[in-house]
Amino acid sequence: MSNRILVLYGSYRSDRMGIRLANFVINRLRDRGEDVEFIDAKAIGLPMLDRMYKEHPKGSAPEALEKLAGQIRGADGFVFITGEYNWGIQPGLKNLTDHFLEEWFWRPAAIVSYSAGRLSGARAATAWHGTLSEMGMVVVSSTIGVGP
Repeated sequence: MSNRILVLYGSYRSDRMGIRLANFVINRLRDRGEDVEFIDAKAIGLPMLDRMYKEHPKGSAPEALEKLAGQIRGADGFVFITGEYNWGIQPGLKNLTDHFLEEWFWRPAAIVSYSAGRLSGARAATAWHGTLSEMGMVVVSSTIGVGP
């Protein structure tokens, strides 16, 4: 039996280098027999957070938000592919995650970070660990960091 895993990626840059890492992670998970779905924050194009999914009257959330809520609820776990922006969290991915709360609860999450610097996104991974924990996910203590 395979696990349903969402791989979430959040770069909005025109020359997205992290997409290669996202594809690598997706391919390795699929090689293990996992059921993997890629969630690209840029492709979904959610607006900056004004109203969380749960704050919309039932059945009135925008279609993209409704679909994503179902994908998150249906997942067994999550892998967050994150770049490091000025020692911190990638804004596109953070905006996507903040639209939801209860949908994330009590499932495992892993962090894979990257940056052009020698620390391989470690500072972003550290920031994400606390953020995802606060959002109710059980975050794997080990992270993967990829540098230049």
